[in-house]
Amino acid sequence: MSNSFKEFTPPAQQAAKDFKKIGMEDDLAPFCSAWNTNVTGWTEMAIIGNPWTSVNDAPRSDYFNPLLTGYGAGVDVPIDWTPFPNRLIQFFTTPQAVANPQLGGSPLSTEQILDLADTGEIEIKGTTYKLYDPSGTSDILNIPATLCPEIDWQGKFAPFAPSGPRGWLDEYCEWSIEYDADGKMRSVMFTCENPAYFLTMWQINPEAVLSLYQLYIDPAVKLEDLYLRYTDDQPNGAKKGDPVVDATTGRPAYDTLNKWNYGTKRVPGKSGGAMHLTSGPNTLSAEIYLAAAATINRGAQKNQQELICCAQYGQPYRNSDPHIGKLANNVALRTQISLTDPIGLYIQNPVDFTNWKGPNNEDIGKYWNITRGHTKQGDEVTDQILQVVFAIPEDAGFALNDCTINGKPLTHAGVIAENFKIALSATGNGIAPTEGEKGCVKTRANHVQPAPVQMLPIDLFYGQSPSDLPGCLVPGTTHKFALVVHGASNDTSVDNARIQFESDSITVNVVEYLKNGTPTPGKTDAGDTQAFIIDVTVADNAESGLVKLRVLNPSEPKNPSADDHPWAAGLGAIDAS
Repeated sequence: MSNSFKEFTPPAQQAAKDFKKIGMEDDLAPFCSAWNTNVTGWTEMAIIGNPWTSVNDAPRSDYFNPLLTGYGAGVDVPIDWTPFPNRLIQFFTTPQAVANPQLGGSPLSTEQILDLADTGEIEIKGTTYKLYDPSGTSDILNIPATLCPEIDWQGKFAPFAPSGPRGWLDEYCEWSIEYDADGKMRSVMFTCENPAYFLTMWQINPEAVLSLYQLYIDPAVKLEDLYLRYTDDQPNGAKKGDPVVDATTGRPAYDTLNKWNYGTKRVPGKSGGAMHLTSGPNTLSAEIYLAAAATINRGAQKNQQELICCAQYGQPYRNSDPHIGKLANNVALRTQISLTDPIGLYIQNPVDFTNWKGPNNEDIGKYWNITRGHTKQGDEVTDQILQVVFAIPEDAGFALNDCTINGKPLTHAGVIAENFKIALSATGNGIAPTEGEKGCVKTRANHVQPAPVQMLPIDLFYGQSPSDLPGCLVPGTTHKFALVVHGASNDTSVDNARIQFESDSITVNVVEYLKNGTPTPGKTDAGDTQAFIIDVTVADNAESGLVKLRVLNPSEPKNPSADDHPWAAGLGAIDAS
């Protein structure tokens, strides 16, 4: 097959517009190169799957890397869903929800669930419950702990997850609301843009990220507002509130949850906004990983709930993950697939604004403003919109709350979210699948091997950065990293730890082993993670590119073959630029 595809491009081709608009065109080429490296790494990770701690999750040979084969003469297939968080509906409004003792004997009403989505909290019979509370002083709403093969309403309940100031907005779309002095909604900012875009840009030039915040969020944003900061005093002498410095760049790291991209309320000149997604599962790497997992044939007869429980990708009862997985699986039963370039999650324009009305029948559709991305162009099968601001100007004489959409009062941002879609696109290359049907994913009973999931510079690890970018390895340097894994054996220690890089230009020394690691990006609840603190030395002549690594349990042979212990990809990359 002829391969005319040379590079993964940034979502909606937005990067060229961004760097031109802020007058930093010289940074465009290195950004695009870094972006291609990152997406390539996530693609390779997705194709490898998890052969270390699971069975029937690898290989994912029917998800193809277009850099190697091109896209062929395949067809682009759009997949869309409603962005209002379906898990709030499933867990709190259905008749079975009466089993939740926090609800006081009755499910929540539609109005209550809309309010919960906008604020993250609700009062029930005099008690205030929250979906997220970083102070740890509030009651957190509980949800059923067992979701497969279906919700077990009579079983245990657990605190709502994913956590975070917009954690419950987990359909790859988040919003931030500006209220007027009367408490009415003046504007709503929607985003479906992935955090990795801004993490990558920050590595190239933090001033570029600052400029975008000032253009699209608030002119009052300052560079130091965007710094990742320690939440506690550190053993290295750093104090709570100090910037977390990335030793590989020598600069403070980027905080994806900075005050201008935090929560669901925006106060102009002070805080809030929706620059990009923040909920843990809302990452581009997770999207790619899910799509690849969905290519495995589990039997065409399974519905989307059965399939997601069988394949163990994503989160059951979201609008997004089960639907994406099922439709991608339907296509993958006929042809190999890959996500369509530019890979992204995109807001879709409402089909019809005819019934979007003000209090006196005014047309309010004209106030739907696409600020980043674009509507469908050429042969694109979806709109590629990244951010929208729906705002009623003050001189209109009314607020969003005074309006209706299809006759329904616009009381909450969720009413708007019920009237547009989020979409991605997959491309089939026309080649028949090569893998046969597999059983459901299960934990490996024997010969479990650690599954590498994240590699961060050590200070970013202790600073709790959610970055899913490959760890940056600079030729001629030694830096300390945290390598997070899942499934290390109980007898692992510094003395018997074994970490191998495939490249001879990299050497590694384990200096500490942590039996409890941290949750990893793209997962609602990682669980059972461990971390190796390692010194990584890169040779002066090391060439740029992604590197492969693996972690061996103490009982494994000294140098197992790649078949016996596969290499992990996408967690680190040498930058010789």
